Amino acid sequence: MKKIYPNLNSLRFIAASLVIIHHIELYKYLFGLRNLWDIPFFQIIGKLGVVLFFVLSGFLITSLLLHEIDLKGKISIKNFYLRRVLRIWPLYYLIIILGFFVYPYIPFFDIPNKDIFPNVLENRFPNIFFYLTIFANLAIPIYKDVPYTSQTWSIATEEQFYLLWPFLFIFFRKKLLPAMLIIILGYWFLKYVINETHYPSKFINLHSKSIISGFLYFFNINCMAIGGIFAVIVSKKFKLLKLIFNNTIFILTSASTIALLIFGIHFGFFHYDIYAVLFAIIIVNLACNEKFKNLLENKITNYLGSISYGIYMYHFIALTIAIRAAIYFDSLWIIYPITFLLTFTISHFSYKYFENFFLKLKSKFN
Repeated sequence: MKKIYPNLNSLRFIAASLVIIHHIELYKYLFGLRNLWDIPFFQIIGKLGVVLFFVLSGFLITSLLLHEIDLKGKISIKNFYLRRVLRIWPLYYLIIILGFFVYPYIPFFDIPNKDIFPNVLENRFPNIFFYLTIFANLAIPIYKDVPYTSQTWSIATEEQFYLLWPFLFIFFRKKLLPAMLIIILGYWFLKYVINETHYPSKFINLHSKSIISGFLYFFNINCMAIGGIFAVIVSKKFKLLKLIFNNTIFILTSASTIALLIFGIHFGFFHYDIYAVLFAIIIVNLACNEKFKNLLENKITNYLGSISYGIYMYHFIALTIAIRAAIYFDSLWIIYPITFLLTFTISHFSYKYFENFFLKLKSKFN
């Protein structure tokens, strides 16, 4: 796997690990096992791990498109979409098939809490339509989570971002920063109107308002736009970059972010935006600041980061197996090592024997 920037594979692995830790404590709670779910750290790190992925995507995709314009003077939308399809769709649809047509028939994979995970079979066919059209982030507010596929909401958000973003460069090439800022402001405005006022209730019923609110919770294009803004700052070498690359700023940002996560600090309406900015400062320094180019570079986390898509998609399977093993052996400490090791193993073989077939095709459209 050819890397454009250093350190970012390791950062992907960190993001995936935050999601796994979050779900381990959640599943321990759902299965009635002793857990740490009431500690704020464990409650916030799952979504923030995904936000880190989103900021990374915004930064990398924007950098890629800017680089393509510099080289060729234009963007090949067809090749861009084909690259994304070959990377995302094979594993995405495999997880959907397993979640809707395999796991519901295997009692071993049942999850006790029916409030969060209702019976998949009851609304399977209207529900699966949203997943097949990559609108899982809309399906969940309507039908609730589907076990082992609920993580695909973020893939839906990513795909919707990919669908939109190249056109930003076609229609607003010379005004990218204002366009990205308008996207963020528009997202804030819509979120505020739906969640913080009674105004929409004059036009839509409470059920529809709840669905729109749920969709906006998942559709974090604001975080991707923040990553995109920092990519433009790097590409155009704005004067602000000197401040971002300041050693003290990087160290303070990194230390503050870690402390905020550990203490489970929530920032209310701008919660994800604030963390997205902190993540973006860290990403830009790790990717582009020569002083930190080897900070997270090592073979183990580099490889685990390269298979992080599989780690993210498969970890629920490994987690349930770990929970069942812990219950059987009456030993809760084994949940963490089994979950991580089994997730890494499944993801390794998936990457090598399944995903890699499509990744080789992807190289034809670079």
